[in-house]
Amino acid sequence: MSRGKCILVLIIAVAILTRLYGLDFELLSLEQKTSVLLSVSAGVLSVVGLYFLVKELFDEKLAAISSFLLAVSFWHVLVSKLGAKDIFTSFALIFAFYFIWHGLKYNRIFNFFLAGLFLGAGFYAGKGFFLAPVVVLLVFWNYWDYIKKDFSLSKYEQTKSEVLAGFSLLMLTTLAVALPVGFYLWQNPPLLLSADNSIFARPNPFTQIRDNLGWVVDKILLIEFGSPTSRANLISWPLSIFFAIGFIKELIHWLKRKHGHFSVAHTFIFSWLFVMLIPTLLSSNPLAVNGVEPSVIGLSIILPLIMLLSAKGLWWVIEKLNKWDRALYPLYTKHWGGLDTGPFLAMIALLLSIAILEIAKLI
Repeated sequence: MSRGKCILVLIIAVAILTRLYGLDFELLSLEQKTSVLLSVSAGVLSVVGLYFLVKELFDEKLAAISSFLLAVSFWHVLVSKLGAKDIFTSFALIFAFYFIWHGLKYNRIFNFFLAGLFLGAGFYAGKGFFLAPVVVLLVFWNYWDYIKKDFSLSKYEQTKSEVLAGFSLLMLTTLAVALPVGFYLWQNPPLLLSADNSIFARPNPFTQIRDNLGWVVDKILLIEFGSPTSRANLISWPLSIFFAIGFIKELIHWLKRKHGHFSVAHTFIFSWLFVMLIPTLLSSNPLAVNGVEPSVIGLSIILPLIMLLSAKGLWWVIEKLNKWDRALYPLYTKHWGGLDTGPFLAMIALLLSIAILEIAKLI
């Protein structure tokens, strides 16, 4: 077994153990057991899917770090254990975009059919998924701009036909799978159009948007070292730091528009992050139910991107440490990802520390 497969198996084992730990099935009814098992399975498969998606987008080392962070994330573990349908939104998006990216990268049209199955299935997870087609459109628009500016005329014409065929198959499959949902909403329009649970039910909607944005930043980036209230944060403070580094670094890279167009991979990342935040920003921020805020559960749809950007930030720090180590000790021993012994051990220590911080919140 290759090193990459061994790492993935270890990550899967960690994901399963963290999600099964503490579950008392004896207290649950058969229906509750089924719901929790499906939710836990979706959580574990999301970890696997994120590994393969990031591997296609970037490389194996970032894939391993991102999926490990998702595997130990107390936020993701908690939503998995709750049996909440919101775990299926990120699950469906991860696999839909994996097959979209695979189809674009290798010109395999069958992948667009598989992507359509997952994209259509995501609509059954709730209204938080309904903006996912916007992300798909932005990715295809950016890819179209990329091939138009970087490909020769003959290659552009061939790729254009393949992209159009793949996009058409994706949309038709998505519509076919999601048709029952659309028919149900057509018969019950208040479920989609009601403003009872939105900012439009408040006297000052723009003030509510500002408050909701502050709430999101507070949940993700507020750092309270050793404070008992840090349990309220959705990610531990080291992840908040690495996420901030990764976010700023990758946003600058995206906005530079190298070769006259946006990076397709970064358009995918930031469109998912920003577009899928809109339902939370437009929410009237209802009170907690059973001690868990509905907005927190819904916010889990952007968690895979938070872990990816955190992995980007962490790897940037480790690379800087690696360069400094090589400057001091020219005779080095390469380990995983070309790291020297010191930076490699530092990265392992960081990941284990983050895992302990995250898992401790579940105890």
